[in-house]
Amino acid sequence: MASTSLETLLATLASSDVEFIVVGLLAAVAQGAPVTTHDLDIVHRRTPDNIERLLDVLVNTLDARDRGRPEVLRPTAEALAGPGHSLLKTSLGPLDVLGAIEGGRDFDALLPTSRRIELGTSTVYVLDLAMLVELKRESTRRKDQLVLPVLEETLRLRGG
Repeated sequence: MASTSLETLLATLASSDVEFIVVGLLAAVAQGAPVTTHDLDIVHRRTPDNIERLLDVLVNTLDARDRGRPEVLRPTAEALAGPGHSLLKTSLGPLDVLGAIEGGRDFDALLPTSRRIELGTSTVYVLDLAMLVELKRESTRRKDQLVLPVLEETLRLRGG
C-alpha cells in the first residue's frame, strides 16, 4: 500500500494540471497489486507548457530538490525537457520524474498502454498492469525481478 504522503503527492500533481503517467509500483498498487512502494515514479509529457506547470508545482508547492546531492539543487526546465531522470525529494516524499523509460518510451508512447483513474476531481493515468509486467520482465534490476512474480499473479487473477 502507498503511504498517505505519496497519495497526497499524487493528488497534488494531479490537481496542478500536469500531464503525466504513473509508471512505478504505485501504478501496480492502484490496480490491486499487493506490493508496497516508497516513491512515486512518473513520466511527464515534455511540452513547454506542461514542463512549466510541472516545474511550478515542483518548486513552489513541493519544495523539490535533487535527492542525490548534499547541496540544494532544484529541478530545471532544461532537465525536465530531456529524456533523463530527475530523482527528487519533495515535502511529501520521493518523486522520480522521468522523461522516458525503458526503450525510450515517453509519455506519448506510453499513453495507449495506460488506464485512467479518478482521483478526487482529477484524472490520473497509470501504466496498465500488463505493460508494467512487460517492463519488469525486460529489466535486469534485482528489485524488479523480485516483484515480478507478484505482478504476474495479480495480472493473472485480474484476467490479463
